[in-house]
Amino acid sequence: MVRRRADNFELQKQVHRVIIKVVVGMFLIFILPAVYAIGVMVNNGKPLPVGKEAPEFGLLNQHSAYVKSSNYIGNWCLIYFYNGNRPDGLMQAKRIKEHYDVLQQINLRLVGISYESVVTHHDFAEQLHLTHDLLSDPEGDVISDYSAHTSMNHMAKNIAYLIDGKGIIKKVYLDLEAEVQLLAVENDVRELAKH
Repeated sequence: MVRRRADNFELQKQVHRVIIKVVVGMFLIFILPAVYAIGVMVNNGKPLPVGKEAPEFGLLNQHSAYVKSSNYIGNWCLIYFYNGNRPDGLMQAKRIKEHYDVLQQINLRLVGISYESVVTHHDFAEQLHLTHDLLSDPEGDVISDYSAHTSMNHMAKNIAYLIDGKGIIKKVYLDLEAEVQLLAVENDVRELAKH
């Protein structure tokens, strides 16, 4: 017995093709980005905990001078991570410049670390008249040690660590707007330095 093709066979094939395209499209539009976002959250890791000794480092600053973490022992220090080629990095630098006198008064040393090159750091510091150390970590080893890395290539988290004179992490600031972060840092240094 020979089966007859349905009269609407071609139409059925077209409908099947459309359904397959819709399913594949939904997968690409909704599922893959969701999987990627979950991967970013999981892979980024958690910030280093308060009370832990800050990881040691040695990097070149914007003047090609080798700067070690031990240079800051004896001083309160804010180590912050930024992306100089992004608007938020520029805004952060401007806010730091505006608060610079107050930060100096409370004897807080500043250290910015990013993936950018020494030359880029130099130009960035010149442009904004920044005098604190901007350290170049092109391989991202220190950025990774401080859990400031992201899954995105050469992008650092918006994270900062307040470190006491003994090299111990006292506060962690994650995903704060620059102005809010700096005000919190000022208050925290004043409060913690009393003890």
